[in-house]
Amino acid sequence: MDIWNAITRLGDSSLLLPVAVFIFFWLLLRREKAKAGAWLLLFGLAASLVVASKLAFMGWGIGIPEWDFTGISGHSMMAASVLPVLAALLSRSRRLALVLAGFGALLAVLVGVSRVAIGVHSPAEVYAGLAVGLAASASCLALVRGSLPQLPPLLLGLVLTLSAAQALTGTRAPTHQMLERIAAELAGREHPFKRGQWANPAPAVPTRPDV
Repeated sequence: MDIWNAITRLGDSSLLLPVAVFIFFWLLLRREKAKAGAWLLLFGLAASLVVASKLAFMGWGIGIPEWDFTGISGHSMMAASVLPVLAALLSRSRRLALVLAGFGALLAVLVGVSRVAIGVHSPAEVYAGLAVGLAASASCLALVRGSLPQLPPLLLGLVLTLSAAQALTGTRAPTHQMLERIAAELAGREHPFKRGQWANPAPAVPTRPDV
């Protein structure tokens, strides 16, 4: 298995969306309602930005041709928002939790690099995904002041086991195809816009005739 394909699966929504939901309910279980609410709001906002940007391009061809930007990278956003917060749950120490969150952020950057390496996203789309995701996780950790209830070893082992199983099976969520269908329906199109197609392409620069 190619190393970049293995790394890129760590940002798949089939893996990280359940983890994001798990974080929310773990905080609720520990009676940290304010922290759970902050996480839900910030993660939801980040996910909404990704969905909106993708629907805008798929349905109406809205993007930035000069940057090959067709929407915010979902894998990059998911990894950058979820992994730092999940890593911070591994320690009771506030200082160590922030260090672990930093390692989670570095792993998210690797996920972003993998998206470019395997040719599914442009650098601009990955930058946007990392920026949105890191803003969400950093804001969450700032609001809770880096203090989160620690995951017990058993639950941590379960999360890691499920993560490893997902990476080995290669199961991926059909989110892209679902968004394509929704975008085409909303825009009243038979087919969604694809990469390289733009609603208002830049006019060709006229060439001077040979003298």
